[in-house]
Amino acid sequence: MYRRCLTSQITSRLLNVNDLQMHILEVVPAQQIHGTPQHTNQANKHPLILLLHGFPELAYSWRKVMVSLSEKHEGYHVVAPDMRGFGRTIISIAPFHILSIVADIRSLVEALGYGSVALLVGHDFGSLVAGHCAVAYPKLVKSVVFMSAPFTGVAGNIGTLSPSTSSRSGPSADDNKTSAPPPSTPLSAALAALAPPRKHYTHYFSSCNANSDMRTSQGGLHAFLRAYFHAKSGDWPGNDPHPLPSSTDLAFLPHYYVMPLHMTMPEVINAHMAGISPSQGWLSDEEISVYATEYRRTGFQGGLNYYRSMVAPTSPEWSDEVCALIGRRVGVPAAFIAGSRDWNIYQVPGAEKKMRELMLGADDSSFVLVPDAGHWVQQEAPEEVNFTIASSKKWQVIFLISAGDQHGDQSLLIFLYSTEAKVTVMDEIVILF
Repeated sequence: MYRRCLTSQITSRLLNVNDLQMHILEVVPAQQIHGTPQHTNQANKHPLILLLHGFPELAYSWRKVMVSLSEKHEGYHVVAPDMRGFGRTIISIAPFHILSIVADIRSLVEALGYGSVALLVGHDFGSLVAGHCAVAYPKLVKSVVFMSAPFTGVAGNIGTLSPSTSSRSGPSADDNKTSAPPPSTPLSAALAALAPPRKHYTHYFSSCNANSDMRTSQGGLHAFLRAYFHAKSGDWPGNDPHPLPSSTDLAFLPHYYVMPLHMTMPEVINAHMAGISPSQGWLSDEEISVYATEYRRTGFQGGLNYYRSMVAPTSPEWSDEVCALIGRRVGVPAAFIAGSRDWNIYQVPGAEKKMRELMLGADDSSFVLVPDAGHWVQQEAPEEVNFTIASSKKWQVIFLISAGDQHGDQSLLIFLYSTEAKVTVMDEIVILF
C-alpha cells in the first residue's frame, strides 16, 4: 500500500541517526545521459532540501512536492524523514525534548553526508523544529520555510518527557494510560472557567487518553483520519480564519483547537462533520489508508509526546541550552507559507507579527497564503507550494544562497538579500538561476 502511493522517483531507506533507525523518503536528481534521465547514488553532490512533517502526519505527507523540488535549478537531493516517534522510524526509550529533536535533524544531515542543509522546510510541529534548528545551528541551516505554523522563537518553558513516559514507534505505543495527567496551566484554567467550559487541544493531546481515544474511535481509524484531515482543510465550510485580538478571544476558534471540556477529539470531529461528506479531491481513500495503516500499527503516542513535552516540567538537562537560544532571531533567509483557510495561522494571537519580527530581512513577499487551501497546504495545493518556492524572485535568491558553495559567492548573495537589492540587480541574479 505505502509503495503504491509513491512515484517511482521516491525511494525509502533506514539510516542510523542518534538512537534512531530513521526512516526517510528521498528523491535524488536524475542526470541526463544521452537524453535519458539516469539516477545517481552520489546524492550529496546536490544541495540538500529537508522536509519535516507535523501531526498526525508522516514523511509520506511530502510525497506531492518532493519530485518537483528535486528538479529545481541543477537538482536538489530532497529528503523527508519520519520524525522521532512517527511511522517507520524505530526509536529506543529516550527523552523527548525539542532540542533532542533538533539534534536528530543535525545528525540526519551528517548521516546523509552533508555539512549543511540548503533549505529546511517544516510543516505544523515541524515548523517549530525547523525554527529551533535555524536559531541553534545557523551554519547548518542555509534557509528555512515555516509552513502553516508561525515560528515565534524559543520558549523557556518546554519540558522533557522522561524515559518512563516516552514510547517506541511500534505496536506497544499505547502504554501511557496510567501516566499522570498534564499539569494545569493559566490557559487551561481560563478555558475551563468559560461557559460552557473548554480546553485547548494541546492540553488534550497531552492527556492520558488521547492516544486510545483516536486509535479506537467510533467508526474506525480510517474514518477518523478522513474526517480530521477534512475538518482542518480548506474544504470544511467552518474554516474562515482571521486574526484574534487577544487570548480572551480563543473561544472563537473552531472546536478542533479549543475543545468542549468533556469531549474527545473524535467526538469533536464527528460534530464538525455532521451532515458533511468529506472531500476526496486532494486525499484519496488509498492515501488515507497509508496513514491509517501506519497509525494502526504504531498508535499516536510517539507524536503526542511532542505535545506532552510542551507542558511537562522544564528539565535542568536542557535549561542552559534553551536559555542561550531565547531571544535569538532567524538570521538566515526565511519565509512563511500557509493556506488562506488555515486557522493555525491565528490560533496564537500575535504569533504572525512576532514571527515577522524574528525573521531578518523579511517583508510582505516572505509571507504567502495559498488561496482556498487549509492546514495541509503541501497536500491540498502542492503545485501552488512548489510554484511559490520556485517562481518568486526572493525565493530564487534563497535557492541561490542555499547553493552558494557550488554556484557563486555566498556572502555577496546574502548581502543582496538582506539589503533588498534593486529590481534590476535582482533580475540579473534570477537569470543565473
